[in-house]
Amino acid sequence: MIPEAVYSKYSQAMFDIAKEQHKMDEYGTELKAVRDTMQLNPELKKFIHHPLVPPQSKKETLHAIFADDVSPVVLQFLYVMIDRRREAAIIAAIDGFIDLARAAQNIEVAKIRLVKPLSAEEEKQLVASLEKMTGKHIEPLYYMDPSIIGGMIVQIGDRLIDGSLKRQLTDMQHSLLQSDVMNEVTDEK
Repeated sequence: MIPEAVYSKYSQAMFDIAKEQHKMDEYGTELKAVRDTMQLNPELKKFIHHPLVPPQSKKETLHAIFADDVSPVVLQFLYVMIDRRREAAIIAAIDGFIDLARAAQNIEVAKIRLVKPLSAEEEKQLVASLEKMTGKHIEPLYYMDPSIIGGMIVQIGDRLIDGSLKRQLTDMQHSLLQSDVMNEVTDEK
């Protein structure tokens, strides 16, 4: 894992530029696209991280891939990290920027585990109720998890809301076992 000290100054610098230019959403979207592309293409990530590949080749490759889709500022952000030999920290720096942008915009991420996808209306209602509960804007991230059997589990920061059928069944089993123990102790039926 890359230490925060290695990438945080790059995240902060990009955040300051985005804030100054009032382009937090635009740069955030572009940086997420860069991050996702690198994560989904291990060969690209390996090429960019390789210490024997010259920096100019790395920058030319990134330019060829992203020049039409991202702003010059975002490309320059990537180039600076390559010039300073911080290629391995690019994804962490982008994540750091995203965290700073979310905090500045009062956005909280809600990780939502479900058995099956929600309808658009159900998603809208869920996000609205989570926003009301937290007092923050919610950015939902949905994960399919058949092991929860039904319902959902929502994690917002340190808060966990477990409305899964699996937990309810476990609670019921625990309750029934407790009542059996109580009956044996008190000899009541």
